[in-house]
Amino acid sequence: MELQSRDAPLPPFFAAVRRRHPDVDIVLLAPPPADPEQPDAATEGQVANAFDLATGTATRAWAEAVGDGRVPDTRFAYGPDEATVVARSRLAAPLVGSPLTMLAAALARDGWELGHRAGAVSQLVARRATMHLLASYADAGTFVLTVTSTPLGVGVERARALARL
Repeated sequence: MELQSRDAPLPPFFAAVRRRHPDVDIVLLAPPPADPEQPDAATEGQVANAFDLATGTATRAWAEAVGDGRVPDTRFAYGPDEATVVARSRLAAPLVGSPLTMLAAALARDGWELGHRAGAVSQLVARRATMHLLASYADAGTFVLTVTSTPLGVGVERARALARL
């Protein structure tokens, strides 16, 4: 691994962050090597499965935390580059009291890797297989749950079409 100095040029977004926050160290990791056994483009079935899995995961997590029977809003969003998309499910509601402890217990029971950050906005971060979950509760009484799939390579044109849906 090669480390670059603080003076090395950065992509535009990170260059702006460095200008505004010169005291913050920025580390950009190289993209993971391509898996030769995986095709470059995800199939329609893989895309549909990611959408369904994100919806189902968010629905179950919401039921564990809140239990009001709501179904998440699931959409495709751009992934880390223009040729990828992620399936993202989101739910939000005003609540009195944080459901993060109950949700963490339910996720741990199901084998999720968990992380937690306390504060004015408490966060629960969880990961299992191809799903990432972020749940946050603000002291003002707002609970937000977001489930995101891992990026799917679909090509630039297909990513644009899916993100517009």
